Amino acid sequence: MKLANEFDLWLHVDAAYGGFFLLCEEGKEVLKGLKGAHSIVLDPHKGMFLPYGSGAVLVRNVEWLARSQTYHADYMQDARAGAVGYSPADLSLELSRPFRGMRFWLPLKLFGVAPFRAALSEKIWLARYFYDQLSRLDGWELGPYPELTVVFFRYVSAPGDADAFNQRLLEQIMADGRIFISSTRVNDMFMLRLAVLHFRTHLDHVEYLLGLLQRLVTDQQEVKDISATSDE
Repeated sequence: MKLANEFDLWLHVDAAYGGFFLLCEEGKEVLKGLKGAHSIVLDPHKGMFLPYGSGAVLVRNVEWLARSQTYHADYMQDARAGAVGYSPADLSLELSRPFRGMRFWLPLKLFGVAPFRAALSEKIWLARYFYDQLSRLDGWELGPYPELTVVFFRYVSAPGDADAFNQRLLEQIMADGRIFISSTRVNDMFMLRLAVLHFRTHLDHVEYLLGLLQRLVTDQQEVKDISATSDE
């Protein structure tokens, strides 16, 4: 924020995944600087567990947004007659649009913010628990301690190519069909990636993944040992 002020820059924050973690105390500790942004993207279909397509952009000053989006066309002149303030059409690229806000407003109206706050806090602690438990097991290399709910890791104690080994692990996890994780590359290394952000993900799922990883590693090692013995 200091650099943005010094050089008269617009500070935009992509908080689509993580912004709503501000609702819980654990998230507030990580996202302290978010309030200084000029604009923020938030996706309720991620951090608020709502139907896909529930996206939002928050802009600190409505006049800034209007100046960037408002335009005039002769066929729209009647829409401005007697208008007070800005219409939704002045604040986005869309003129006609569905009522997306209902899917966000209604759950908060019915349930309040407390269950959403509790769910977000739970996801943070699930990611931390997974990281702590895996770090106690032999042979695993982990990335940084999770600030929110993403953990990346890989198994490095198997003989041969570690990238290929972990890619096989991912394929076997997908084939099991009960847990979904993804992969990424960090410093050109193939890494497994756990992102905990589903309202139905709970401790039993994390425990299952930990057990599945250990089982799959053991199975692959046994296959390697049998193969090596056969070659001899």
